[in-house]
Amino acid sequence: MAYKSLSSISVSDIESLGIARDHAATLHQSLTELIGTDATATWQNITTNILNPELPFSFHQMLYYGCFKDYGPDPPAWIPDPESVTLTNVGRLLERRGKEFLGSAYKDPITSFADFQKFSVSNPEIYWKTVLDEMNISFSKPPECILRDNPNEDGSSSYPSGQWLPGASINPAQNCLKLNGTRSLNDTVIIWRDELHDDLPLQRMTLEELRQEVWYAANSLSICH
Repeated sequence: MAYKSLSSISVSDIESLGIARDHAATLHQSLTELIGTDATATWQNITTNILNPELPFSFHQMLYYGCFKDYGPDPPAWIPDPESVTLTNVGRLLERRGKEFLGSAYKDPITSFADFQKFSVSNPEIYWKTVLDEMNISFSKPPECILRDNPNEDGSSSYPSGQWLPGASINPAQNCLKLNGTRSLNDTVIIWRDELHDDLPLQRMTLEELRQEVWYAANSLSICH
């Protein structure tokens, strides 16, 4: 389906999606006031000031594809605001160490995200060591390195994509159940809803409750043996 650019969308186009004419006219007026030269900024304004779950999804599509009609491949569907970014793990990491990773090219977590992704690919030793440290992962035996190409004498490799964390051993249960600087015993670690009971409230388990359940199971297994 070919979509019109935002400036070409008419009241009739919006009305054809099942939206009442008066409402369509109001939406069209709001759209006209928000259209700008920067597609990304325009989309942010549209999602904040026009779109809502009550409007038909076809209307969302019309504005999305109209906004990014000349953008090229892979237009963004959602752009986080600066305040939300600081609440994410990668946002906090870049705010603390962005200049260390990217030097003078670093600007902010949103603008520099693509550069950081490239950095992670070209510097796996630095990037993955940082990730493991951020997650407080403890190894029973530390890896010899992060990624080993491990070519054979003939140039081939036993691990076509490389060998990750060679020589390492880890206790997953210990890492899941231990306390660290980012969580406490009262923090929720599991959220679930029973199957076939979508109408019931979500259930939650704290780290302390999970540790108790695991210890009960471990003690039962020990007694059995």
